[in-house]
Amino acid sequence: MDEPDEKEKEKEKEKEKEKEKQTKQKNGRNETKNPLKKREATMMKRTILATIFMGLIFFSTDGHAAGPPPEKQTGYPGAAKDWTVRLGALAMHRPVYQGSDDYKGYALPMIDISWRDTIFLNSFKGLGAYFLDSGRARLGASIGWAFGRDESDSNDLTGLGDIDPGATANALFEWKSKDLIINARYQRQITGEETGFQVHTRLGYRFRLGKKTTLRPSVRTTFSSSEYMERHFSVSPAQSAGSGQPVYEAGAGLKSVGFQMMAIRRAGQRWGVQVMGGYTLLIGDAADSPLVKNEGQFTFGAGLSYMF
Repeated sequence: MDEPDEKEKEKEKEKEKEKEKQTKQKNGRNETKNPLKKREATMMKRTILATIFMGLIFFSTDGHAAGPPPEKQTGYPGAAKDWTVRLGALAMHRPVYQGSDDYKGYALPMIDISWRDTIFLNSFKGLGAYFLDSGRARLGASIGWAFGRDESDSNDLTGLGDIDPGATANALFEWKSKDLIINARYQRQITGEETGFQVHTRLGYRFRLGKKTTLRPSVRTTFSSSEYMERHFSVSPAQSAGSGQPVYEAGAGLKSVGFQMMAIRRAGQRWGVQVMGGYTLLIGDAADSPLVKNEGQFTFGAGLSYMF
């Protein structure tokens, strides 16, 4: 009677070992199934830790609430001298979509309103405020807008569907040292369609040519999440069937690097003329996408503004 019992126990042990083996294999497949998402999560953790670390460095010694120091705060809230208001119009010539070799002209409002250089409404940064200011470094947040992409924008987008526009939540970091400036902006779309996030960085400098002209060259980079790359640069099997484009999967990573030059010329006490030109190079998975017809993207613009 003992021998059958021992055989049954051995069979049970073998079954348990087989189950453990299958579980390990399954977990291994799950771990390698989405390496891009794992890499993105790791990079996001590093970005968050780096941001916290920079914040501790910049704000641990002389951090205070955003806005001018008490000795420079004159007037009452809402007084005219607390406000800076610049309004105008900007004409842009840029690609129809990211990676297109077709260009189109756009007319955009130029809005730059701020209260004590703390609360702002800006055409590019959106509506927001800086809530920590160390004098050189600032942290803030804003609500902006992403314009999306329409299938009808180009024949190259036929069969790919629209990417809905929507509001974006932005985290802002800025560091200045005389004429040198470093910006970083975390951007995530929060309405319309889930398109992941992007992190934009910029290193710029300001040259003064006389009393009326300023040059502002800058270099830029953009990191995009897997969700953003999927919506803007990937081609699913269904999209491939409708568009004729080959199936393609783009992953998270550095999407682009670029250079921009802006010239600002004062015309009298209140008028200003802005002229800018830029070049952006799509790299990595973005550049390899079948939707990209030209990795090099040029942008030109000219605007006129009035300071109230």
